[in-house]
Amino acid sequence: MNPGLFNWGLFNWCQTPIKTQFKRSLLVVLVLAGGCALQPTVSGTSVAWDERQAQLAGLAEWQARGRIAVKSADGGGQGNIQWFQAGAGSRIFLRGPFGVGAYEISWDAESIEVVGKSGEVQVAYSGPNAAEKFLRDQLGWSFPAMSLRYWMLGVPDPAFDSHEQYDTEGWLVGIEQNGWSVGYEGFKVWNDIWLPKRVVLNHDSARVKLVIDDWVL
Repeated sequence: MNPGLFNWGLFNWCQTPIKTQFKRSLLVVLVLAGGCALQPTVSGTSVAWDERQAQLAGLAEWQARGRIAVKSADGGGQGNIQWFQAGAGSRIFLRGPFGVGAYEISWDAESIEVVGKSGEVQVAYSGPNAAEKFLRDQLGWSFPAMSLRYWMLGVPDPAFDSHEQYDTEGWLVGIEQNGWSVGYEGFKVWNDIWLPKRVVLNHDSARVKLVIDDWVL
């Protein structure tokens, strides 16, 4: 595959080699999960976590809008994000700071496609676990991209074992799954459902923070 294909300039962070810019963009895009933990006896909140988890794990369609920031060994950056979920298909729009760079990324279990501001397809992978293969080929490590749709909602991916953490008042503060630590900094009610206000993903390779301004269910 031609390396020049990947010079997206997604956030135009600095004058660095194309491969470094590409890695930073990927971290923002994709680092941009049934649980085995016991549910707590809730003392400070009336949230029924078992019922909430079952409801959201089966939610077929939703939208979220907010901001994203990333820190990694290669640097960091921030931008705006819009997320559209339809069944197993995820579609996100990313815009860098001051309007620099705009990309649409779509993926499901069988494919991933990156479309640039001009409407041209920049990258496309297909086949089983396409998104994971895409990351592994370009970054050298794998990420459970299909789990993101669940982590965003504040529930573990039902396909894998997990460990949930709660604070002393009974609020969900973290999910450990597939080698990733997903932290939650506050919840807010949207359409009678408690949804995350801030999500922080931590891994040896990166730290990604999402601040969610609006949900549509």
